[in-house]
Amino acid sequence: MGAIFVVGTTGTGKTKLAVMLANKSPGSLVISADSRQVYREMDVVTGKDHPKNIDIKGINLVGPNQDFSVSQWYDTVKPLYDKAQDAGRQVIVVGGTGFYVRALTSGIETLVVPINPELRAKLEKLSVGELQEILKQKNISKFNQLNHSDQLNPRRLVRAIEVSSTGLNTTISSVPTVTQPLIGLYYQDLEMQKKVIRERVLARIDSGAIKETENLLSKYGSNIQGISALGYLQIRRYILGEISLGELVELWTLDELRYAKRQLTYFRKQNVIWYDRGRMSIEEIYDHISR
Repeated sequence: MGAIFVVGTTGTGKTKLAVMLANKSPGSLVISADSRQVYREMDVVTGKDHPKNIDIKGINLVGPNQDFSVSQWYDTVKPLYDKAQDAGRQVIVVGGTGFYVRALTSGIETLVVPINPELRAKLEKLSVGELQEILKQKNISKFNQLNHSDQLNPRRLVRAIEVSSTGLNTTISSVPTVTQPLIGLYYQDLEMQKKVIRERVLARIDSGAIKETENLLSKYGSNIQGISALGYLQIRRYILGEISLGELVELWTLDELRYAKRQLTYFRKQNVIWYDRGRMSIEEIYDHISR
């Protein structure tokens, strides 16, 4: 059973759609691909208003004062992903953090190992047979994981040698091949998108976003990785008296819009079927997907 990936820009109802899809298949595994929701105690600002009857994995993994990376998230959720796939359970991955999604669709190695131009310049002069021998010597298990086509592909061999040369120790052994398109949600009408995001910002402020930020600053201080998430930086400025409440709302809204633009740019490069939330409700999108 292929996994379903629900991606796209912030404020489009991705989680609501994922929950509807999960309810359609009892026993589904839902994984959050949202880098802002991995932190405990950071619920209101990051939008962890999930239905109580759905157990979403990939959230609340570390404290606000702990550093966290895509590779750590991958090492946490990938075993759950594999186990559910092996058991024939539906897996639904939902979120707008492109690196997290790409880790599950393409493999973590492409994200955490940088290109080595000097090594590549040397390797690209070699034949396929020579590249195969180098990879076998460096990492025979990695060579065996490549399918026959990749074992004959110089580009794939060079990358595999590049990764193996770093001594990287992470669970990259069983990367799934995701061939089906991802499901993407966005707003084509930018004014409508701004209105939706602004309303969400106001709702989070009403739900205690300022108090949550005050508690985090009091307990952990401002020099922590978690507090750099969108919303907290703007609220901190409000708490310090640097901006008014109205300015907080506008700045937070504008930064969320900029983030949405970056998300759209990232996912545009992937195999995504897009649904315009300005023209279709979540229910209509669900019906279309479920046909």
